[in-house]
Amino acid sequence: MHITPLSAIATLVAHATAATIVVSVGQNGALAFSPSSVTASTGDIVEYHFFPPAHSVVMGDFNNACAPAITGGFSSGLISTSSGENANVFRVTVNSTNPIFFYCGVPGHCGAGMTGAINPSASQTLVMYQSKAQGATTSDPADGVFGGQLVAAGATATTAQPGESSTPGTSSGAGSIYGGPAGSGAGRVLGSVAGVLGVVLLML
Repeated sequence: MHITPLSAIATLVAHATAATIVVSVGQNGALAFSPSSVTASTGDIVEYHFFPPAHSVVMGDFNNACAPAITGGFSSGLISTSSGENANVFRVTVNSTNPIFFYCGVPGHCGAGMTGAINPSASQTLVMYQSKAQGATTSDPADGVFGGQLVAAGATATTAQPGESSTPGTSSGAGSIYGGPAGSGAGRVLGSVAGVLGVVLLML
């Protein structure tokens, strides 16, 4: 298939302008995601930041709270942190605007309300999911890391999507505090666009 310079610009600029949405996991000792509900467009990245003592993020099944999604999905694996913010973050690229629900896989955390949603709808709300999860005595942690990228905070974003595999692993240690979402500054976007235009000019 022939790729024209204009189509290359459209594709690469769309990637360069994708938003990064930061969700804190267990900040200040709370069994909660903050924010617990976010709205994301296709191509946006949801970036999870972890706090002590140990938490995980697992994409859940709306009809079976505190259990992994039946197909695809994502899991950060267990992330242990001794103090402060963990040095690693877990990134998931949103591949549709359908509702996505997630929970912490540490036993007892999901049933205590540690759940969240991406693009909840009128028929599938976070309140409904939390109601299903309330009092759950089990919480499936899923196996390893998949459907996203477990990377150092501030690393260049990639495009791993729910259902895709990543290198399994866990992380521990204090890590430095990450001051803001990756790629959120206008300067970064403009720099990326300039780079794209340079590549396209070489194609002409």
